Amino acid sequence: MNITIVTEYSLWWVLPFTLVSLLLIVLVYFFKKPYHKDLSLPKIYILAFLRGLSILLLLILLLEPKIKYASEKIEKPLLVFAQDNSKSLKLNNDSLFYLNEYPSEIEKFLETLNSEFEIKKISFGNKVEELSNYNYSETNTNFSDLFEFLKNNYGNLNNVQVLLASDGLYNKGGNPRYDVQDLNFPIHTLQLGDTARIEDVSVISVKTNKLGFIKSKLPVRIGVKATNLDSESVRLKIYNGSAKLIEDEFQINNNAFFIEKDFFITPEKAGLQKFRVEVIATGKESSKSNNHYEFVVDVLDNQRKIAICFDKYHPDIAAIQSAINENLNFTVELINLAQKQADLEKYNLVVLYQIPSHLNSYSGFLQQIQQKEIPALMVVGGNSDIEALNKLNFGVNLLRNEGLYTESSFVGDETFNLFDLKKSKLETLEKMPPLLSPLVRCEFNSEHHIVGYQSIKSVQTEEPQIAFSYADNQKIAWIFGEGIWRWKLHLSRMNDSPEVFFDLINKMVQYLSLKINRNQLVVNYPKNISEGDEIVFDTEIYNKSYELVNQANLDFTLINQAGKSFNYNFEKHSEKYQLRIGSLPKGNYSFVVKTQDSENVLEQKGQFIVSLNSNEAKNLQADGKILSLISSLTGGKVFKLDEQAEMRTNIRENEHAKSILSEETKYGNLAEMLFVLIIIITLMILEWFLKKYWLGI
Repeated sequence: MNITIVTEYSLWWVLPFTLVSLLLIVLVYFFKKPYHKDLSLPKIYILAFLRGLSILLLLILLLEPKIKYASEKIEKPLLVFAQDNSKSLKLNNDSLFYLNEYPSEIEKFLETLNSEFEIKKISFGNKVEELSNYNYSETNTNFSDLFEFLKNNYGNLNNVQVLLASDGLYNKGGNPRYDVQDLNFPIHTLQLGDTARIEDVSVISVKTNKLGFIKSKLPVRIGVKATNLDSESVRLKIYNGSAKLIEDEFQINNNAFFIEKDFFITPEKAGLQKFRVEVIATGKESSKSNNHYEFVVDVLDNQRKIAICFDKYHPDIAAIQSAINENLNFTVELINLAQKQADLEKYNLVVLYQIPSHLNSYSGFLQQIQQKEIPALMVVGGNSDIEALNKLNFGVNLLRNEGLYTESSFVGDETFNLFDLKKSKLETLEKMPPLLSPLVRCEFNSEHHIVGYQSIKSVQTEEPQIAFSYADNQKIAWIFGEGIWRWKLHLSRMNDSPEVFFDLINKMVQYLSLKINRNQLVVNYPKNISEGDEIVFDTEIYNKSYELVNQANLDFTLINQAGKSFNYNFEKHSEKYQLRIGSLPKGNYSFVVKTQDSENVLEQKGQFIVSLNSNEAKNLQADGKILSLISSLTGGKVFKLDEQAEMRTNIRENEHAKSILSEETKYGNLAEMLFVLIIIITLMILEWFLKKYWLGI
């Protein structure tokens, strides 16, 4: 070990420090010769030396000197063994081998390299972690995370090699072709899994909505893949619990077959509903572990009673009624306000057709709608009382009304996003006959969203034809114009079906009928989670003025389907709360979130489902091409498990298998070291003692 003293400042400072020390001892011991009568010259020189040395050492400490300890160290080359720990390895035909024999075999191989290499063992799947066991429990395979880990931890070293043991199958992250570009060390790949020809049919994908409604059709698109089963047939079934909803059969017409089939299912119960897709081939399959797929839909009980209120009948009323009746969750009642009053307690939504009207302002009735915050669909036409309408707090003022009306066509706003209205449907609506609209300027005084604008004589205006506004907690939809019945008639003539018109009205009514969430405790969380995915709960607390606060502490109780409870606490993040509980086994779960110490105890309950993650079962034939690509792009080699001798030789003879002679350096602060202070104090005490002794004081 080499020990030297170093400092950040120039050592030339020692010269002026030495001169200062000499000047001080001259002034003390030689200027005017204060001690020459009592002490001999050698004694004066000794005292002067002690004083000068102590002063010099004190001045040198101003340079903040440090002691540098340098030692040489031989670093063995590093071999990183990365084991694929995903489920696909125990789903193939060699599963018993990989569970029982493979772990000891690969450990023995690594042991033969232990004396020459520093070996780091890691596993990857959902995440990268230290290899503790070979249980193949990970529900996903992510090469991107692995390569990112290798880059961050070993990217600056030049004596690293990686041995990657995998079947080459991945279902998460980016394409390995691009992720390995930034790595500057070789990745040797060890081919695992079954590369032989397999006969297999599997459910590759299920696409559907996260939300559904009772007794409403829910579209489901199912992707099915079949390998080496040409001319066989496949039977597909969809279940909700034990109830079979769909059964279909189709023919496989080649050995690399893929098809997407569209179905409609009709949920019968509210809440989180788990559905199961099963496929069965008539031919023999290598494995049936990927023949099923689970998905979850949050089914809402959207049974709504709707009143269409008017005081003068118009064909538009029948058109709107027929569109709403298409949804089995909606019950419609026509109410002529000129003949009877509507009992608002019975209805979830009201359609006010040209109300207030020139016949009556219905101010008391409309005030009740506002007080009860009942959502409303307002149709403004020739019988509407614009002046009375402006007195309502519905979020819109209609200005410059002179009792004039004009024909206006619909021009869609592609930025509208309250619900999904496809571009093709907007283009269809733009071809509809014009409505009779009031010639006014609309001024919104609250949040609003415009579905489409008015076009007058082929000139688009800034005035809306269909829009949404908000009045406090009340949702309002607007149709500025009468004659919408012509849209239904026109579509029936064009397409033999008024589907686009029905879809527009239904989506407007459905959006209006959804309640605005004004809870003081709001918990945001995924309701459908796959095995292996981390579960995160984000929570917000609002005071009575609906301002975000986070003074209270939150308790979280999780209950599994066996009824066992687990308690957690939220962490505060800025003004919100967050809880991460990691991954959970497959099953149904419920929870309770409760405030600990707020003035008013707040509580929120919920449920979610952890469903089967079948990603690893979608493809069971090992992909040697991916492993070969990874090795070729990084300068590594591809090996099979029976090529251990060749693999060992290649790793040993690789240019990265070189030991590195490195210098390990440590620093100590000289001013903090006790022995330096002891030397300075000793010099001062010795000078004082000798002076006293020799002078006889």
